[in-house]
Amino acid sequence: MITFAGQLEVAAPPAAVFRLLADMADLHRWNPNVRDSQRISGDRLEPGSRYESTIARGPLRFTARSELVAVEQGRSVRYEGTIGGFWSVDTLTFEPWGEGTRVGFRNETRTPAWLRPLTPVLNAVFQPQARRAVEGARRYVASTKDG
Repeated sequence: MITFAGQLEVAAPPAAVFRLLADMADLHRWNPNVRDSQRISGDRLEPGSRYESTIARGPLRFTARSELVAVEQGRSVRYEGTIGGFWSVDTLTFEPWGEGTRVGFRNETRTPAWLRPLTPVLNAVFQPQARRAVEGARRYVASTKDG
């Protein structure tokens, strides 16, 4: 399994940070690895809503398809879906932290059976991209009037 866990602390209230980062349709606004993201069915932050994103990894492009499976307004979201033959689960949490918010990022990705021997290499390649996403979220929140 490929895994990533990261966090950031921002000087903005959890509700404001949740509004900025929780909706997968806005992923392209803050994640530099994402070229485009959109909701293709359902309503904003409603379980069952479906999303598509274009992920860029160097010259390669992948279509990610996900569904919002759990949401606790202002506190957490969980998305599950596929990127190519990989199954991916993304969870974001938003907790009060002093006068601001601590955002937790967690990704768990299962590799297809034929790629499992390469999982350690894939995990190592994924880590810098995931850290760039967290840094992108920090910059995006800081650049908004809510952040």
